[in-house]
Amino acid sequence: MIPRFCVLFALLAAPCGAQTVKIVLVGDSTVNDEGGWGPGLRASFGPGVQVVNLAQNGRSSKSFRDEGWWAKVAPAKPNFVLIQFGHNDVAGKGPERETDPATTYRANMERYVEEVRAMGATPVLVTSIVRRNFDSQGKFQPDTLVPYAEAVRRLAVEREVALIDLYTLTREQAERLGPAGSEQLGRKDPEGRPDHTHLGPKGQTEIGIMAARELARVAPQVGASFHELVIWRNAMRQPAAWYGSAEAVRIADNLLAYQRDIGGWDKNIDMAMPLGTLERAQLEKEKSDPEAHSTIDNDATYTQMRYLAKVYTATKDARFAAGFRRGFEYLLKAQYPNGGWPQFYPLRDGYWSHITYNDDAMVGVLETLRDIVTRRPDYAFLGDAERARAKLAIDKGVECILKTQVVQHGKLTVWCAQHDEHSLAPAKARAYELPSLSGAESVGIVQFLMGIDKPSPEVVKAVEAAVAWFRASKITGIRIEHRPAPGTPKGYDDTVVEDPSAPPLWARFYELGTNRPIFSGRDSVVKYTVAEIEYERRNGYRWYVDRPARLLDIDYPEWRKKH
Repeated sequence: MIPRFCVLFALLAAPCGAQTVKIVLVGDSTVNDEGGWGPGLRASFGPGVQVVNLAQNGRSSKSFRDEGWWAKVAPAKPNFVLIQFGHNDVAGKGPERETDPATTYRANMERYVEEVRAMGATPVLVTSIVRRNFDSQGKFQPDTLVPYAEAVRRLAVEREVALIDLYTLTREQAERLGPAGSEQLGRKDPEGRPDHTHLGPKGQTEIGIMAARELARVAPQVGASFHELVIWRNAMRQPAAWYGSAEAVRIADNLLAYQRDIGGWDKNIDMAMPLGTLERAQLEKEKSDPEAHSTIDNDATYTQMRYLAKVYTATKDARFAAGFRRGFEYLLKAQYPNGGWPQFYPLRDGYWSHITYNDDAMVGVLETLRDIVTRRPDYAFLGDAERARAKLAIDKGVECILKTQVVQHGKLTVWCAQHDEHSLAPAKARAYELPSLSGAESVGIVQFLMGIDKPSPEVVKAVEAAVAWFRASKITGIRIEHRPAPGTPKGYDDTVVEDPSAPPLWARFYELGTNRPIFSGRDSVVKYTVAEIEYERRNGYRWYVDRPARLLDIDYPEWRKKH
């Protein structure tokens, strides 16, 4: 077997010095910005590297030259040229594209190498990414690209050319991920079927990073500019200076692309992933689509706003301040007259229109508005009029919180994860999320109320009552154990076991009226032990939480000293 990466012998042929290094990508649709790894590679390098992607859909090592695309490389004045062909060279692509891996394909690739060197640049050969095909048993199936990848490896050794063996790397990736995981790397074809060749945003990012990491390894000139891409869940955890970086700005540009015309954002999307031209075009269409969702669920919208504020503060790029303000207007527009916020706005029929405390949705909005009102540094660009509007929205939100605190047997308790937007009564969400008292979301509400600078007597009363409920509702003497369960879908089964030394827990849901912990499967039938519900829900939801412990042990005592 030929080594995956060749030693780079002629790397110093590209006299880059302290100037910007220019990388030109040559290849087919698995390289270009629509369905290839080019966007991920480009995003992996800082300002010292410029990436020009000349890869074209449907081209082979033969047709790329015949159709005149190769002629565009030399005028670009590259320092490095990455060359990947193979997908359209295989049999069945027609005489204008097909090549033989041992003869015409090798000759085409060798000619590219020699011409790049003649330009005074450094060629880097890249083997094609795999087609992610599996048999009925989930075993990866080698494809017709194998002899083309081997031809590139041999050429790299014989002509002393730097090699990035993406075929081997992506095969290992596919075997590691399996059929389901590999499908997430791709996209859907026009008929909605999985495309096992081209890449969606996740694949463009992950395989682009692969290519960039290996290029940085074999090419020291670009290595200094390589950086690991930041994923969205880590984007708010960076040091302050980072928010002025090219990577931070790239992500902020993505957020503007994802932002709806109404000002909000959708949820559960890694918005830091590099975007190809197809994705950007689709997002542009969705901006004004009434069916495209905007939400505050799962930290959406207010987190994007917080990020844009950080990048604007660092860069003073007015586009990011404008995006923040559109989000701000969205939040104010979405608030109900009673002070609550729905999970989705524009409103959707169903539980999505309920006042939503679930997953700290409404609390996240209120905390963002409070940061605006208290003039936190990231929001210094906002004016007094905007702070006044934010203050009014907070006051209404606090009023809603006080009105929705559930009274049982004449005593204030805590809150449901969602409340009816008209009656304010505890409300049902998904089939297994019944009207109840929440041992999880109520913590965030109390912590928000504790953060009020000069709380009213009503707020103090609400906090004290909730703390008393948490103390009375804690569960001791048990813990949750992930017991091995061979033959089950996850290989384990969450089981409640007795343990006198275990720290206290709280149930996610408590029954209205009785205050007993309750559990429910997708049949919406109340059960009083988690063991009674079906395996899928028992092991697919967090039925017990320990979040109130910090509230009782740390947050409340500190608050009590002040009030």
